[in-house]
Amino acid sequence: MTEPDQLRTEVEQRLLAIERLGAGLRLEAVVATQLSIQQLKVLMLAVHRSPVSGHEVATTLDVTPATVSGLVARLVDAGLLVQEPSSEDRRVRLLRPTEAGVRALDEVSSWALDQHREIITDLSREELAGLALGLAGVERVLRERSP
Repeated sequence: MTEPDQLRTEVEQRLLAIERLGAGLRLEAVVATQLSIQQLKVLMLAVHRSPVSGHEVATTLDVTPATVSGLVARLVDAGLLVQEPSSEDRRVRLLRPTEAGVRALDEVSSWALDQHREIITDLSREELAGLALGLAGVERVLRERSP
């Protein structure tokens, strides 16, 4: 095995360990929100794939349109989503997050980020420098792959 292959294997093993150890942090963040898991999924789709149709949400989540309708109604009532008619087909309603919806999703993410900040505080200067460089590389690759 070449040195780059060994490093990739080590990184994969460490990422898996971090994912397993961090699962508890993410769980706490999800439990702390007032949104159900299904509502959170719909909101995430609306934030990250905006605009998204109810049909796309139903297909992605593998649920019925009626289920999506109920979830969307509750998110609209809570001021987290808005529905707009599509300019291409007036029968299609597109979902977009409101500022409050984006903030609600950010709150779930920021809870875990607060935990990460505590962890980062305990890293040595060398560990921080290496992590910053590695994360910059990960961010670069993700930007290159983003549509």
